[in-house]
Amino acid sequence: MIERKCHACNLKQDRTLMIKITKLPAGLKINPSSKELGRSIYVCKNIECIKKLIKKKRIKTALKYNNFEEIERIEQELLRSV
Repeated sequence: MIERKCHACNLKQDRTLMIKITKLPAGLKINPSSKELGRSIYVCKNIECIKKLIKKKRIKTALKYNNFEEIERIEQELLRSV
């Protein structure tokens, strides 16, 4: 079991129970295969953590990513996924 920390609530959980957001050369991706490497963050699969992640702009700061349209697309996908 590999644990990761949620970027919204700082709770440690098994990474299979979380949503992974990865910065790839082609852009941001949710839950990529383990073969795709890049800077990543994890968030719990609950609406409170996702809303907190969006409100505090943690995707932009943690991934050091400035493409606002891409970030907005990922935020909308996250809200639909829960």
